Amino acid sequence: MRRGIGRRFNAVRLSGNGEALRHRGPLVVCANHPGWWDPAVFAWLQHHFFGHCHGYGPMEAAALQRYPLLEKAGLIPVDPDDPQSLRRFVRVAQDVLRRGNVLWITPQGHFTDSRVRPVRLQPGFAHLVRHMPSVRLVPLAIEYPFWNEIRPELLLRFGAPVPMGEGEGVRCVTARMEEALTETMDALAQDACTRDASRFTTFVQEKAGIGGIYDLGRRVRQWVRRENFQPRHDP
Repeated sequence: MRRGIGRRFNAVRLSGNGEALRHRGPLVVCANHPGWWDPAVFAWLQHHFFGHCHGYGPMEAAALQRYPLLEKAGLIPVDPDDPQSLRRFVRVAQDVLRRGNVLWITPQGHFTDSRVRPVRLQPGFAHLVRHMPSVRLVPLAIEYPFWNEIRPELLLRFGAPVPMGEGEGVRCVTARMEEALTETMDALAQDACTRDASRFTTFVQEKAGIGGIYDLGRRVRQWVRRENFQPRHDP
């Protein structure tokens, strides 16, 4: 999954100061859910920035049965229509958080365009953490826009960790995370619209250009002009 990030995206870029990357306690990362690549993004982030602990996340039980090795990789089976399965997920998730790990979730519950407002989250994560004041909730905004290359950009932004108040109700926790995730997504969208890589910290930059006859022609033209060949289309 991590190798796929390098093959399929032009670059991985982080907006903002990434305060959450410095946190060394239990985290529940609440991300928006723009597309299929989200679990691979979580795996990449876990490997690169949270190597001091383990990462976990929920997956529909029926789908996980088809890929049993993924459970060993940290995916927790859950059947949203089975109360017993939901209770088991809460027990397992709370256990991994008590050990200082990271839980990656997409509480929107389904693929949703990153421009849709208002942001609405399912309250399951709030039930999970409202009695765990040591846990920090972290909003994560994800976008996969096309800029100037043949492959899309992977753009990320962490919001500031949201501390848990002792005894906070589920509705209050859910509403605060909806607000924090909305702010984080809006800030990322502003940077994304500029198409300005200097506004980001770039962690992966793959080979650019289209290749084949098209790039061969460009290479010849720049050689004739005694210019260095630049495969990128950035100005």
